[in-house]
Amino acid sequence: MALATVREWGRRLPSSVVSAGLWIMVVLALAGSAFVLLNLIELAVDGTVRDRDGRSDWDGFGQRLGFAAVAALFFATALSWRHRTRNSCPRCGRPAHPPGSVSAVVRPEPPAPGRIRRIAHLGGLAVVPYYGCHLLRFADAPPFRGGDLAAPGDLFIPAFILGTALPAEFLLQGLVHKWGTTFPRWTLWLSGKRVPRFLPLAPVWLIAPTLAAYGTGIWIFLLLQFAGVLNMNGSRSEVILSCAAATAFAGYGWALAIAAVSYQRRTRPRCVLSPPSRTGPVSATPS
Repeated sequence: MALATVREWGRRLPSSVVSAGLWIMVVLALAGSAFVLLNLIELAVDGTVRDRDGRSDWDGFGQRLGFAAVAALFFATALSWRHRTRNSCPRCGRPAHPPGSVSAVVRPEPPAPGRIRRIAHLGGLAVVPYYGCHLLRFADAPPFRGGDLAAPGDLFIPAFILGTALPAEFLLQGLVHKWGTTFPRWTLWLSGKRVPRFLPLAPVWLIAPTLAAYGTGIWIFLLLQFAGVLNMNGSRSEVILSCAAATAFAGYGWALAIAAVSYQRRTRPRCVLSPPSRTGPVSATPS
């Protein structure tokens, strides 16, 4: 699929087939990169990366980073292929402009619609039960007291909450508020300047698909257990934590993705074309 986008024989293939193959690679690579965000947080807080059994997991961490890089590269390749096969402008997405016809590039910064803001607020609230469960584990309070999930005094829990809750909320709300397109006053020398689009979108598209897919997958698994299709082997505290985690990951991930799509469309550059010249050909007057 990658070679088809840069070789002459790729032009002879149906463009829809190549596009489908590229997007399938993006989805598969994103699925392989699941948990890379949690690994990065653990690395920043604890200085190491471990698996669920507490063993060193540097090999798995490297594989997830590789999958994330592959997803980003195939995503860029798929966009480039679409622009070339549709003969569209990579900046504004409209049909390609004649050479020299673009007089300016306008970078709009319209506010987010009300419904997108409400989705972002709900996505921010979706993580509250998840963090609340971890605080109960830290405090050794019911329903986690004395159970396998109890972690009284574990300093990783408050560090995890502070290290993820504030940045996550900042990223999500930045996509729907003005300070996500224009640097606010507290940024000192950057105050009033336009925020580059890649600055919020790059981390968003790195984490939103995996979080949304992971949370949705947990809920499907839980619903199958509640319906009796699968056996429910976990304890009551494990089921509660799983429901909170599924709500947090799915709610925040989908809200982040929806807000990012809105942000990407609202801030997409627009090419301003020069008006066609109305001056006809000048004929030489014989002397």
